[in-house]
Amino acid sequence: MKNLVKIFAIAALTAMTFISNATDNAAPTKATTFEVGMYQSTNTMKMNVLIEKTTDKDLTVVLKDSKGETLMREHVAKKDKSYHAKYDLSQLEDGKYTFEFTKGDEKLVKEVDLVTNKPSIINRQIAVN
Repeated sequence: MKNLVKIFAIAALTAMTFISNATDNAAPTKATTFEVGMYQSTNTMKMNVLIEKTTDKDLTVVLKDSKGETLMREHVAKKDKSYHAKYDLSQLEDGKYTFEFTKGDEKLVKEVDLVTNKPSIINRQIAVN
């Protein structure tokens, strides 16, 4: 039984080596130096934004409406490796909005749809694309 486990471990290690070599020889892709996570607070119109940075550079968070007009701009200092904020979207009208995260020449855009369902009870939702 121990020999069988050793054989599977060696086979898995060999397979991982081939996979890593295959991706190393592929066309280079630009690595991002930050990651963004977003989620809606339960039963609210608040959007939680979490950012993790791997380099010491400033980052800008911008919220824009569907016309491209800036509604909010926030600066994340270069010394901050992680960032968390809650954005209250309850005062915004239904429509498409974008959160833009910019650091140097890197830019990440997340779309948000605000929708009010009007059957008998008003129920608003946020959808992150």
